[in-house]
Amino acid sequence: MKFFANKIIRTMLAAVIACTFSVSANAQILNDIARRAKNAVETRTKMAADRAVQKTLDKAEDAVEKGAKSAVKGNKKANPNAPANQNQANRNAAKGGIYYVSESGNNQNDGLTPETPVKNIQKAVDIAPEGSTLYVAEGNYYGLLRSGTITINKPLYIYGGFNSDFSKRDILNYRTMVQPTLESNGTMKMGTIMLDIQSPGSDLVLDGIIFDRGNSVSYTSSQREDDKGQPEGVETPRMNPIGTMGLGGPNLESREALTNETAILYLNNSSVDLTIQNCAFLNAPSYAILGLFKGHMQIDNSIFVNCRMAAIDVRGSDAKVNQPVDFTNNTVLFSWSRLKDFLDMGYGFRFLPGTDCYLANNIFGCSIFAGIDYTHIDSDKNREASRNTIVEDNIFFLNREGDLTIPGGGKFMRVSSVDFSDVEYLDRASGNKTVSDASIFKGKIDEAYLKGFINASYSESTNYDPNSAVNTFRQAFGMNMTGTMTSTSSMFANRYNWKKALELFGAMDGYGAQLPE
Repeated sequence: MKFFANKIIRTMLAAVIACTFSVSANAQILNDIARRAKNAVETRTKMAADRAVQKTLDKAEDAVEKGAKSAVKGNKKANPNAPANQNQANRNAAKGGIYYVSESGNNQNDGLTPETPVKNIQKAVDIAPEGSTLYVAEGNYYGLLRSGTITINKPLYIYGGFNSDFSKRDILNYRTMVQPTLESNGTMKMGTIMLDIQSPGSDLVLDGIIFDRGNSVSYTSSQREDDKGQPEGVETPRMNPIGTMGLGGPNLESREALTNETAILYLNNSSVDLTIQNCAFLNAPSYAILGLFKGHMQIDNSIFVNCRMAAIDVRGSDAKVNQPVDFTNNTVLFSWSRLKDFLDMGYGFRFLPGTDCYLANNIFGCSIFAGIDYTHIDSDKNREASRNTIVEDNIFFLNREGDLTIPGGGKFMRVSSVDFSDVEYLDRASGNKTVSDASIFKGKIDEAYLKGFINASYSESTNYDPNSAVNTFRQAFGMNMTGTMTSTSSMFANRYNWKKALELFGAMDGYGAQLPE
C-alpha cells in the first residue's frame, strides 16, 4: 500500500510540475511564438500548395492561441529561457511528463524533478513514456556505459542547453554535447544517434544539441611532411581511411585510434515526424544524417561542419508517397569526399528518390564536389515525375566542382546557381546566389581551415623499373613485375575545432543558421 501511495504522490507531483511549466509563459515567450507563427504563415502563403508543412504551421498557430489564453487566465511570470515552443512541449508533458537529465545525476533517480535528474539521455529515453519532454543540462552524453550510441525508440521532445539547475536555457553557453570518446569506438552501432521508431504521425524533436565525432576519429600518424596533410594552423593531420590505425583523442594522445564508419544520426527506416533545430553536427566521419525514413522531416537553424561523404543523405521508403523534407536556415560547410583523392562524394545536401525537398535560406559552402546533388534518379519514371523539389534563396560559396550536380556529361554536369532555373529536376528555383568573397565570413570561419581547403590538392607518383634486379628475377620465374605508388593529400577531413564551429551561428545575416533564440 505504501508503494502505491508513493507512486500516486510522485504522479501528482509530476502533474503539478507540468502545470507549473504550462502557466509559465510570459509575454516575451508568447510574443516570440506569435512572431514565429506569423513568419510561418507568411512562409505558408509563399509556398502555396507545398505539402505537409501545413501540419506544422497549424500546430504552431494552435500553440499560440492556447498559450495566449493560458497567459491571460493565469498571468504568471515565466522562465524566459524555456524552449520557444514551450506550450507544445508542456501539452506533451501533461501526457508523458517532463524528465530531467544532468551529468551529475543518478540513473537510480526518477528524473521527474530538477533535483532528481538521471545521468544519461539514454536512461531518460528508456524510462520516459511516449510523448514525454526531456530537458538536458550542459554536459557530454554518449550512451550508457560510454557506448557511443543513443537509441531513440519512441516519440519524444528533447531539449538541450540548460544550466545545471535547469533555471536557464542558453544553447551556446550551456552546451549539451554528444561527443563520443575513443573508448566508445568498439561498441558504436550504425549511428551515434540510432532511431528505431515506428509511430506514424508522432513527433520526435531534437533541439539544442551539439553532436561532435572529432575526438573519436583516426588521423594519420605519418611523419612525412608531404603526407601529414596538416596545413599551418589546422588542429590535426588529415583523417585516415576507415579501418586505418592512427592518432586520436582530444589532444591526439592515442596512437591506436580507429574510426567507425558510422553516421551521427542514422534513421534506420523509422516512421515518425522528425524536427531538428538549433543543433550542430560536427566532424562526421561518414554522413551527418543518413538513411531511409517515413514521415515529415524538418531541419532548421542548424550547422553542419566537416562531414565526410555528405551532410544530408536521406531517402523516403514509402513506395507510393514521397516524404517531405524541409531544410531551412542551415549552414553547411566543408563536405569531404570518400577518400583523400577527392574523386567522388563530398556533397552538402543530396536529393534522393522518395522525397519532396524544400531548401531555403541555407548556406552551402566549401564542398569538395557540390553544395547540392541531384544525381539519383528514381528507376520508376512515374515516381520520379512525382517528386517536388524547390530551391530558393540559398547562398553557395566555394564549392569546388559546382553548386549543383545533375546527371549527364559523362561524370555529371556541374551547374552554377545562376543557371538553376534551366534545370528540369528543380520545380522551382529562385533567389539563389553564388558568392566568392570569403570576407563575408571573416571572424566567424576558421581562416586556417578555409585557406587549407582552398589550397587542398592530391598527387600521385609511381616508381616502376622493369629492368630492376627484383623485376628481372620475377620475370624469369613468370611472376608479375612490381612497382610502387605514393599518394599525398595536402588536407582531408581534418578535425574542425568544435568551439570555433559554434561561431558559425549568426555568421551571415538572413542566411544560414542564426543565433538560437
